Amino acid sequence: MINQEITPGFITVEFLGIPKLKAGVSFCKVPAGSLSSVIDYLKNQFPRLSQEFLPSPSGKSHVLYSLNGDYFLHDPETILLEGQQLLIISADAGG
Repeated sequence: MINQEITPGFITVEFLGIPKLKAGVSFCKVPAGSLSSVIDYLKNQFPRLSQEFLPSPSGKSHVLYSLNGDYFLHDPETILLEGQQLLIISADAGG
């Protein structure tokens, strides 16, 4: 069983589309942890991204989160482990 309190190390975050333009970088390293803690960290590091992470009036997020490019994450308590990659993609990407 994974200890959800302690997740040492870092993950790589890749920004695509509008998030990349707002962040001003393609990649960054952030401390591993829950998806919500990673989002909070990114909001502090990249203030221009804050609006992208906030839900629209319809309740939908402006971005999608993909773990290792394999599947999309929806649960903010999902634990991201050292060495994993989180892709942050514009919700309207791909049509």
